[in-house]
Amino acid sequence: LSLFILSCTNTSKQGTDTQTGSKTEAIPQTKPKTQLAMPVLDMNLRYPKKIVDLQDIADVEYIVLETHDDGLVSGSFYTTITDSLIITYNMSNDILFFHRDGRFSHSFNRKGGSGKEYSIISENLCVNPEQKEIYIYESARGRIQIYSFDGQYKRTLKVRGDGYEYGTLFYIDSEFLLLEDLKYVDYYENPQPTNPKPYYRLTVADGSKQQLPLTVEKRIHNSFNWHIKETGKFASIGVSISPVANIGGELIISDFALDTVYAYRDERLVPIARKVNWMKKSGVPWLVTLDAITDKYYLWHAIEKDTKKMVWPDKTFLQDRYTGECTQIKLADKNITDKKYRFRHRASANLFCLPKGYIMQYYPAYRLIELYKEGKLQGELKEIASKLSEDDNPVLMLAKFK
Repeated sequence: LSLFILSCTNTSKQGTDTQTGSKTEAIPQTKPKTQLAMPVLDMNLRYPKKIVDLQDIADVEYIVLETHDDGLVSGSFYTTITDSLIITYNMSNDILFFHRDGRFSHSFNRKGGSGKEYSIISENLCVNPEQKEIYIYESARGRIQIYSFDGQYKRTLKVRGDGYEYGTLFYIDSEFLLLEDLKYVDYYENPQPTNPKPYYRLTVADGSKQQLPLTVEKRIHNSFNWHIKETGKFASIGVSISPVANIGGELIISDFALDTVYAYRDERLVPIARKVNWMKKSGVPWLVTLDAITDKYYLWHAIEKDTKKMVWPDKTFLQDRYTGECTQIKLADKNITDKKYRFRHRASANLFCLPKGYIMQYYPAYRLIELYKEGKLQGELKEIASKLSEDDNPVLMLAKFK
């Protein structure tokens, strides 16, 4: 009996097949128990490619944002989803509130020139779900305007100084915000030195600031700039990728000019991953950031920043946090059968502020109607599109990784 038990305990080791004489390797029955401290994405490697249907790896729901005269969604916008609300804004500088199921709740607009109003929202809007506050950063005025969810002015934080007048604001938690200094980054008319420590933590209560101990040389912006010889002027366009994001309630910094990706935890920067060989031999960089984080996976997104091109190649990678195994993937919605459109929109948590494990994208109503008429929708999305009109608000596709 002892010899039998001993032989059983050795069957998982490398051995020789007694019938064929070939060597065999044990097949792991379970995944490793611990996550890798620093998974590495190597942009020089050719990872295996795969098309992944979202419904196979995530629970997908569609949220039809109710169309309302006071709640029209338009343009490119930042969106926060809490347990009970969907909060966004539009090109008219309205801040819009929808219930979690898509029903319109309310909106407010405090655009103006007084000390209690804001001039423009742009992308500098943050939501504090715990304190139920809205933060709007006005870089030109060097201040943050704070409002309640019902639109009541609460206070102003003065943040001008130390060269970060042209930054972008991010939510950390109920006590702190993060301000990224973008002044002179890829400044094309008259190049100037950039701030080597570009990240600041701001205290929500009084606006006091603290420079984070993260040094970044030769910073890279997420915009493409061209010199138009005929007019002597410059043109610029930004792409939808950010080095900073609040993913699942945690602030992530994946600066384009650094190898290491950091999470801001307990008031310190913690390395969580690396991205290497992101600069090509030609000098063209890949803008690489984390798009989503789950308990098991990192979802990476990379855009090639080649200003000589008008179309910029992008790649998406799914990486196992336990094994480091990485696959270049294309995410697709099973309910869209059109071969071109099903890959056109990027599902992400980098562009939005979502609960942990979620990614999201928008489907414009007019586009869903076109696909419906062409017979290229199925399932629940087909039923939704059959009831839409072209002037309706978009439909949200919200996916929670299994």
